[in-house]
Amino acid sequence: MHTLRDASILLFLFFLIILFYQLHYKSELSIPIEIPILSKSETFKIVSNEYSSLWYQKYCLKNKLSQKLVLENLPQYLNNARLSTNKICRQFATKFDALFRLEEIYGLLKLSPVYLNKINQWLHNDELLIEQIKKQRIIKIYNRYTHEEMLYNYMRSQRPQTKNEISPEEYTSKLLQDSKKNCDFCSKNYLNSTAEDRFGRLEHRLSYTAANTFKYDRWHTLVVSRNHDTLHLTEAEIVDMFELVQEWLHKAYSIEPMYTCPEMIWDAMPKSGASQMHTHLQASLGFDIYYGNIERTRQGARFYAQRNNGRNYFNDYLYIHQVLGLTIPIGNAHIIVHLTPIKDLEIMIMDEKLNKNFYKALHLVLRTFVDDLNEYSFSFGMYLPPMNESSADGHEMPVVCRLVFRNPVTNLRSDMNGLDLYTSSVIGKDRYVLYQQLKEGIEKRQK
Repeated sequence: MHTLRDASILLFLFFLIILFYQLHYKSELSIPIEIPILSKSETFKIVSNEYSSLWYQKYCLKNKLSQKLVLENLPQYLNNARLSTNKICRQFATKFDALFRLEEIYGLLKLSPVYLNKINQWLHNDELLIEQIKKQRIIKIYNRYTHEEMLYNYMRSQRPQTKNEISPEEYTSKLLQDSKKNCDFCSKNYLNSTAEDRFGRLEHRLSYTAANTFKYDRWHTLVVSRNHDTLHLTEAEIVDMFELVQEWLHKAYSIEPMYTCPEMIWDAMPKSGASQMHTHLQASLGFDIYYGNIERTRQGARFYAQRNNGRNYFNDYLYIHQVLGLTIPIGNAHIIVHLTPIKDLEIMIMDEKLNKNFYKALHLVLRTFVDDLNEYSFSFGMYLPPMNESSADGHEMPVVCRLVFRNPVTNLRSDMNGLDLYTSSVIGKDRYVLYQQLKEGIEKRQK
C-alpha cells in the first residue's frame, strides 16, 4: 500500500517538473532577445576630428606621406599605433581593437614544375607574383559585434577570368534599350500595370509609388523613377525618389505606428537580381525590429555600448575609418570604403539624416563607378533611424546605405559563392585602391 502511494507521489512530482519546464521554456521563447539601451549611451553625431587622417597617418600609423597606404600593411600600422608614445594614437588603437579583430596569416603552396609553367602563363611570367603565390599573405578582419569578416588576399585578384565577346557597356545599353519597348513602368503604363497601396498612389514630378504585387511585408512598396535608365540618373532624380520614400514611410507610419523600422533595397540590372530593368527601389516598414541583418547590427551596436562605457558604435566605426584614411566627406555625409565588405566593390554612406549631402554623395558614387570604373550592376541596402525616435534628441542609429557593384555584368558565373554566403567575404581588391579610385572620380566631379 505504501509502495503504491509513494509511486503515485513520485509520478505526480515528475509531471509537475515536466509542466514547470514546459512553461519556463515557453515563456522564454515568447520574449524577444534584445540588448537594452544604456541610459548614458551616446547618440550618433557627425563631428570633426581634431586631427586629420594625414596627421594620424604620419604620427600613429608611421607611414610616410609620400607613400600610399596599402591594406597588406594594416597589421603594421596598428602595431605602430599600439606602441606609440602618443596617447591619441594609443586611444585609436584601443578603439580599433575593441571593435575589430585583425589577423595576419600565410598560406603556403608546393608547385610541380608542370603546374608552375601554367601559373606562369596566368601571371604573365611576373617573378614577384610567382613568389607571392608560393607564400600568400592573408589579412583577416573580423567585426566583433556584427560578426562580419573580410578575408583579403591580393592574389585572389590575379585569378584567370573568362573574356566576353561583347563589352559590358554594349551589353547593358542593349538591355536598357530593348526593355523600354514593353515596359510596365514607363510613360502612363504604370496606371494599369501596377497595384496601389491601401491609401492610394503617391506621385512626384520625377517618381511615383506602386505597391509591390508580391509583397515580403505588410508595408512594402516600390518607388519608381520616371527615368527608365537606372545607370544614368541625375542627382535631381535621385533626390526625388528618396524624398518620395520618406513621404511614403510617414504616411504608412501615421496609419499603423507600430511599424517603426524603415528599410530600402535597390537592385540594378539582372546580375543583381532585378526583375525589372526600369529604375525602381523598394521601401518597407518593419514591425518593431529591423530585418535580420540590420537588426543584428543594431543589437551589436547596443552590446558595444554596454561593453564600452556607453560609446556609440557608429561614431567609433566612422572614426576608425577616418583615421585609416578610408572615408570621403561630402558635407556631413561620409562615403566609407569599409573594412568588412561583402564583396570587393562595396562601399557605405553614413550620415545623421537624409539630406542634400547624402543625395550628392550617392550620385557621385554612382557616376564614378559607372563612368570611370565601367561597372554597370549594383545592389543597394539602406536603413533609417526608427520612425518613433525624435530627431531633436539625436538617434542611436544613423542613416546608412551599403552599395555593392556586381561584376562582371556580362558573365553568367555568379559573383557570390558559398564562401560569401555561408562563411566570410573573400576579397582580392585592396580597399585603399578602391578608395583612391573613388576619391579621384569624386574630386574631378566637384571641381
